[in-house]
Amino acid sequence: MFDLATAKTRLNITGTTQDVLLQTGLDTAIAIAENYCKRQFKYAAEVAHYYYADAGVLFVSRYPIEQVQSVVSAKNTKTLTDYKVNKSAGMIMFKGYAVGEQIDVTYAGGYKTLPADLELALWLIFDGVWKSLNSSGGSVSSGGIASISVPDVGTIRYDTGSSSSGNTNAGLIPATGIAILDNYIAQRA
Repeated sequence: MFDLATAKTRLNITGTTQDVLLQTGLDTAIAIAENYCKRQFKYAAEVAHYYYADAGVLFVSRYPIEQVQSVVSAKNTKTLTDYKVNKSAGMIMFKGYAVGEQIDVTYAGGYKTLPADLELALWLIFDGVWKSLNSSGGSVSSGGIASISVPDVGTIRYDTGSSSSGNTNAGLIPATGIAILDNYIAQRA
């Protein structure tokens, strides 16, 4: 599990005095991984809005898709039914036509239980974030990343004084984590 209780056990922390900082580290680690992969991992139900999608294919950000409850044309509130869902790729494909209007997709997707390799990558990132949080009095130096927005937490700003080349996430994601996350990068046409 990638959660507060497991983090406390891994770090041998008792009590609640560091819970907020630990949760910030957990949220930051998953935000870094999701930013790197250009997708969301945690399971949730949500509505995705698409504006003038002309390719006949919509990609959701949270997958694998568990279910699509509705696909509605916002223009005339018509429920669209002529589509197929590729659950593992997070794709909704319309049969034989392009969609040239606003579409709202109500769906549920993401991982209810993280795959073991993805969880390992998140812990590798968390370890680096936690080390930085504790060694610098609460700030994380990340090289090229200026800030990360963590839902329900806020924006975390980093020191951008150092330069980096290539992948700007490389300072926060160890090589093993990158090798794992590369398998989860959104493959979008």
